[in-house]
Parts: sequence; structure tokens; C-alpha cells
Amino acid sequence: MIRIALLGAAVLSLSGCDPATVLQKANAVDAPEYSCFTKPSGGCSFDQTPLRVEPVPTQIQRRPYQFFPTAQTLNFVDAGGRNWQAPRGTLTDGASIPEIFTTIVGSPTAPEYVSAAAVHDAYCGIGNETGARFHDARWQDVHHMFYNGLIVGGTPQFRAQLMYAAVWLGGPRWETTRRLDQVDVRQKQWAMQRTKSYIAQRKPTLPQLDGYLRVLEIELLEHREGKGGSPKEELIKEIEDLNVETPYIDTPYVEEPYFEDPYDNPNDPSAI
Repeated sequence: MIRIALLGAAVLSLSGCDPATVLQKANAVDAPEYSCFTKPSGGCSFDQTPLRVEPVPTQIQRRPYQFFPTAQTLNFVDAGGRNWQAPRGTLTDGASIPEIFTTIVGSPTAPEYVSAAAVHDAYCGIGNETGARFHDARWQDVHHMFYNGLIVGGTPQFRAQLMYAAVWLGGPRWETTRRLDQVDVRQKQWAMQRTKSYIAQRKPTLPQLDGYLRVLEIELLEHREGKGGSPKEELIKEIEDLNVETPYIDTPYVEEPYFEDPYDNPNDPSAI
């Protein structure tokens, strides 16, 4: 059971909260951690190590690393016994970390990351949009799986939490109104830097880290208010009412087009 002793009226103006208040809210999460860090006997295994890839490099535009297709299907079982799969031919660069965070997180490629990154790429990685597993699970569960896979691969907990936070704040999301892709890059880097300090100083459990990320998410979502709904209010209500079995509730939505250039938007009066 998750109980988050967040919030009341103060949450409505989080951008004005002092750091101590944010920490207090995050640390109020009292759910036990159920992951491959705390319960490695729950499954927590890849069916092949090391990861094998075909020697056929693929360069994807505006990506700093080469991609390689997996040579055979890779299966991963998480702490809850759920099976995740990267089908043969899944394109992976061994790095699921958003490029905007590499100066904060550090190098996103290492042997202990590659298996987790390959399975993560199967569900949300560029180049795999036509794959059998692409978006075949909730985005939150996919990112949690990535954390578990990092732990199983031998990534230290601090590093695994840092990389998990990076994909939560800057990685893909789907079937949700809580998209952060339109939030200014500098704001997301600021949130990532704060999260890195929080992990280093507080050594949180995974549920506490989730609570902290949700508080930051509210702040970031303020930049999207007035654009097709009120995702911030939706998230605030969820956190206030959160006393349920599932760690994160989301609702389907109708995807709205995102125009990077206002002149591409025929409905934008400023484009006339």
C-alpha cells in the first residue's frame, strides 16, 4: 500500500517551495521497495549474457552512437516475475539516457547497461517503432523495468537510480497527458541536477525517488498549462488521493499534434 503524506494547498505553488519542503514530501512515501535491488530472488534475470548483437552498424540521424540489431531475442524477468522481451533485430545503441542529461549523468554506455538498454529500446527506443514490443506496456512500467535491468546487470544503486530518473524526466512517454517533451531543456536539466543531489544526499528508496520525481514533474508541467487540458491538476489530485495498490495511475488520452515551429501550425494565429 502506498501512502504519500503530500500535500494540501502548499502543492499548488510548488515552484515557490523551499528544498526542505520538497524533500519532506518525497520522504513521506512509506511504501516498501519491491525491485531487483531488494528482492533479487523474485526473478531478476536475463536469459543471455553478455548481449549479442549483429555486426551491422546503423546510424540514426542526430544520434551520437551507432545502433546495432540484437542477434537473438533477449528476455528479462523482473522482481514481480513479469517477462520483458527485446525481439531479435531490436536496434540498440546501449544507451537509453536522453542526450540532454549526459553532462549530469555521465557516459550512458557501459557493459552493465547494455542488456537493460536493449530491452528498454524494444519498448520505446528510436528505430524500433514497428517492433512487436514497441509501446506494449505503460511507459511508467517500462522505465521501472529499465531500473531493474540495470540492477541485474551490475549497475550500483546510485547509478541505477540516476539513470532511471533521467529516462523518467527526459525519456519517452505515451498514452498520457503528462508529457514533458515540450518543457524547456534547461528546466529539465535543472530538475535532473536537483534529482542527482537528492539521490546522493538522501539515498532514497525507489518509491521515495518516485515521489520526488512526481513533485518535480508538477513544477515542469506548469509550463504546459493552458495547452489542451490541465495535467498539473490531474497529477496533484492523484498524489493527494494516492492510497492504492498500483504505484502510478494514468489515463488514456487523445494525442495532440506538437508543432516545434509555430509556422507549421495552421491554427496558430501568430503564423498568419
